Amino acid sequence: MTDAPPTPASHDLRWSQEARLRAIDQAAFWDGRVNRSELIRRFGISVPQATNDLRDYQARAPGNLRYDTREKAYLAEEGFRPLFGEPSAEAWLLDAGAEEARPLPVVVTPRPERRVDPWVLRRVVQAKRAGLALRVLYQTMDQPEPSWRWISPMAFGSDGVRWHLRAWNHDAGRHEDMLFPRMVAFDGERPAGAAPVDEVWERVVSVRLRPAGRLSEGQRRVIEADYQMVGGEARLEVRAALLWLFLRRMRLDREDGLVEVANRAELVEVLEGPKARFQGGDVEQR
Repeated sequence: MTDAPPTPASHDLRWSQEARLRAIDQAAFWDGRVNRSELIRRFGISVPQATNDLRDYQARAPGNLRYDTREKAYLAEEGFRPLFGEPSAEAWLLDAGAEEARPLPVVVTPRPERRVDPWVLRRVVQAKRAGLALRVLYQTMDQPEPSWRWISPMAFGSDGVRWHLRAWNHDAGRHEDMLFPRMVAFDGERPAGAAPVDEVWERVVSVRLRPAGRLSEGQRRVIEADYQMVGGEARLEVRAALLWLFLRRMRLDREDGLVEVANRAELVEVLEGPKARFQGGDVEQR
């Protein structure tokens, strides 16, 4: 919005000061009102400090708030424009501190935790920093028992559900995706040496999403708004090494969804390319 107040530069504000100004901004946006007592309760500050913060906010965003003597609170004006840019709806919904202010209960469907052992992650990170390869006992889902392999850590990736290690498998001579819980044990280190360039990881693919062709015009419009599509499409940049995981997480490997891939032939070519066997690694069975 062109008439929005300028966002304060971070170097102009102390962290604690910025946190309080953001709280004022968010309360005014979501609740339509701010009062000193809420700032005092949330941040443990004094009455004079809360008053100064509200004055500071008004000076930075004139016209956003007015004090109502009857309500004994600062109310958001009709032309309110957030000082710190457009707020995140998701952040507000998940903010435990805003629970009392929300007029509706918020429930998130639970899912099993896919945990990364911090000691395993630490061992991998230390090896990478020291330029070492690790001997790892790894359990795949296509073999009944784990087997040893020498690996060089290359990168971390997430499909939004769990974390993967992208590594060079010295024994198999290929790049692979590995899951931390399947690293059963470590036994030895050695200089990693130079690993080949991971072409599949380095390649970035544009995935073009559009509303499913079977939808009506009205249905397509709401899907376009939901996915923030422009010109009927949303474009997302995905590393080729994570492409299969992305398509599966988004359920784009099915044909009954509300969105479909507009450039499916291009993506199929990527997945079936000469190095495609490296991109899925051990994660086909979830």
